[in-house]
Amino acid sequence: MLSYLIKRLVLMVPVLVGVSFLTFALMRIIPGDIVTNMMGVSASNNPETRARVLQELGLDKPLLEQYVWWLGRILRGDFGHSFVHGGPVLTEILRCLPVTFELCLIAMLSAIFFGVPLGVFAGVYSGKLPDTVARLYALLGISAPGFFIGTLIVVLGAKYFPGVPTLGYVPFLEDPMANLVRIIWPSVTLGIGVGAILLRYTRGSVIDVLSEDYVRTAEAKGLPFFQVVYKHAVRNALIPVITAAGVWTAYLLGSSVLVEEVFAVPGLGRLVLSSIQNRDYPMIQAAVIFMSIGICTIILITDILVSFADPRVKLQ
Repeated sequence: MLSYLIKRLVLMVPVLVGVSFLTFALMRIIPGDIVTNMMGVSASNNPETRARVLQELGLDKPLLEQYVWWLGRILRGDFGHSFVHGGPVLTEILRCLPVTFELCLIAMLSAIFFGVPLGVFAGVYSGKLPDTVARLYALLGISAPGFFIGTLIVVLGAKYFPGVPTLGYVPFLEDPMANLVRIIWPSVTLGIGVGAILLRYTRGSVIDVLSEDYVRTAEAKGLPFFQVVYKHAVRNALIPVITAAGVWTAYLLGSSVLVEEVFAVPGLGRLVLSSIQNRDYPMIQAAVIFMSIGICTIILITDILVSFADPRVKLQ
């Protein structure tokens, strides 16, 4: 296990370097620049003003030289200062990261809570009314974009339930109840789509497992239906669902951007969105690095969980 962890951590290094370079390069080739955002169109058209600002920001050097200089600072733990806010990038990211982590955690828990039991139910009663209802929910959940569901919640909540807050964020340590009241809406918005996907994964896996010989043997022995399904079938059916849940947990980190914007949640996704609009390169690059680390870590944890759930899987 230890050698496997070391191997995976080493493999994360080239992945993070590649992601950082692509982000670094793409941010500098998209239309618009930081000088225009900071100084306005008139001032940015002045060659002397533009040259001075670029020099102050360290953007007057060749792209590769800029990247090597930035990467060297990252390796020393210095993520630089924001072009827009002026403060340390790391401070701002560490402020927003727990918000996004809480949002994605509750979203995935809600997706598992609704998606997996409904998927088992639909798989056991495949072709019957419960299966039809579950598949209809899955179709609607997958088809409806998160920002659309979020907008409906905000608009309908303001119109019919004005006393229930749906926008903003309150830190958990400041007021736990107010925190949960506000964070539940964006979390459910994210969880609906992922829950629908997990439902389909679970349903298909349960149907496959119920056709296996060992399940038919258990039924032939006269074991109760509940024991056959939930002791023998479901346990094996959930192994591929664990992998799917891990992959879609990683997906939540990236898909939280629009949902955070809709619900005015000050998380990492919203920070990235505003930084892209303002061409705040250091903030974007550092945020992408942290997101990439989070995604790699989630995939690693998923592989370990699968190995515990299925003894046939060997970590190499």
